[in-house]
Amino acid sequence: MRLKNIGIYACVVVALLMGYIVSSSGASSKYAAKVNGEKIKTETLDVSVSNFIESQKMTGVEIKEEDKEALRKGILEELISAELLYQESKSAELGDLNEEAKEQFENIKKGFASEKEFKDLLKERKISEKDLMKDIKKGLSIKSFLEKDVYRDIVVSEADKRNEYESKKDKLAIPEQVGASHILIRVAPDAGEEGKESAKAQIDGIRQRALAGEDFAELAKENSQDGSAPNGGDLGYFGRGAMVKPFEDAAFSLEVGQISEVVETQFGYHIIKVTDKQSAKTLTYEEVESDIGMFLLNQRRGEVLNKLIDKLRSNAKIKVY
Repeated sequence: MRLKNIGIYACVVVALLMGYIVSSSGASSKYAAKVNGEKIKTETLDVSVSNFIESQKMTGVEIKEEDKEALRKGILEELISAELLYQESKSAELGDLNEEAKEQFENIKKGFASEKEFKDLLKERKISEKDLMKDIKKGLSIKSFLEKDVYRDIVVSEADKRNEYESKKDKLAIPEQVGASHILIRVAPDAGEEGKESAKAQIDGIRQRALAGEDFAELAKENSQDGSAPNGGDLGYFGRGAMVKPFEDAAFSLEVGQISEVVETQFGYHIIKVTDKQSAKTLTYEEVESDIGMFLLNQRRGEVLNKLIDKLRSNAKIKVY
């Protein structure tokens, strides 16, 4: 099993640079796998899994408990692949990686508040600076090997990019959009007629001030009861279907710079100001050329890398504990 959302580079970075524990002589004596006689420590796997889960949390993705075992197995497969690539890289002519390794080492240190904090972590995990440097070199060896020997002849031509653009053109359509700001005065579901009338009077007063020339963004900051208030009520761009129907209908009916009548939704009373309009269009080739080129390059590199890993695995002695 290969986890496509992790990738060999990400796994190497997590294991070698974030974990700082791959080859530490003081680390746990328990092993997760053995690859051609070289052992992958269970602690390395533990840290890699933990770091991946934490990185996902930062993007708002929570790994479910029932998915963690499959995740662990997938990351172990990535670590095995990384070890195979490192072993293969040792026979390649990669030149002197010492200066690059030193730079990487210094960049890691800069990620800590102080020299003491950095050294305390190494001490806590029973890792010497020599061990850390060794692991950095491993990661750089893999990266250099792939770039110089594996990916060397992979190219994406102009024709390749144009063919990809034509085949995906129907997916590059951007619907009509408006850029808008709003001011909201909320009405509680149980507010009653008196509460609604009070909120309506408040929004009417704000609208009159906006029509009289007061700055809409400042009025939003001072009065709006929406999360967009600190940004002057700015909602950015949105297409049809993104907002509740009364709000959408009002926004799309306005001209740029125009302020709406009071709009009632289930959230309360709004006034809307349209700041821009963009007609429906299809992205041009020139607008997406670089993205298409990078997509095709990564796709082809992935195919070549997977073939290489499959070949290395077929000739390797791998034991998973």
